[in-house]
Amino acid sequence: MNSGVIASRYAKALLKYADEAGAGDKAYSQACVLALRLMEVRQLRDFIETHPELSVDRKLELLESALGETLAPELVGFVRLVSAKRRMEYFSRMLYHFISLYRAAHNMKVGRVVTAVPVDGLKERLETLFRERTGADIQIYEKISPEILGGFIFEMDGYRLDASVENQFRRIRRQLIEKNNRIV
Repeated sequence: MNSGVIASRYAKALLKYADEAGAGDKAYSQACVLALRLMEVRQLRDFIETHPELSVDRKLELLESALGETLAPELVGFVRLVSAKRRMEYFSRMLYHFISLYRAAHNMKVGRVVTAVPVDGLKERLETLFRERTGADIQIYEKISPEILGGFIFEMDGYRLDASVENQFRRIRRQLIEKNNRIV
């Protein structure tokens, strides 16, 4: 069976289970942190997904230590179910699917803005602007990247606005090369 289909089905079940239990917000926030930790720490992901000899309780301990707090009961039940059905190899994909399903079900949009230096109030202004235009709950994450030299890069829902100095230099360079190629 396709791994995407498996992950999607389990994620839908987790969403329904967490929402019915009234703990969707907590399960979502913990799933976001766990997905990030599993992505950052490959060894953790390997232990969780590819070591069937580890007991479920040991995997739960590892997840709780990565999370830094006690797992929500809904996530504990979910991990036990996934382990019992021998589907732990898809666990991180299940979390990613759950996160996107939760965002879609609760009208949430997530974006990212990259600047060369910290800009006071930029995040709040962008969140307010897009909240008014879309009516969605907006979360924007800031990243500082001196490599872009100046300006900003904004991304949300597959939309990218690159107003960085680095990108402007790239465009000017490309134009000069094209112009010089026509002359020869």
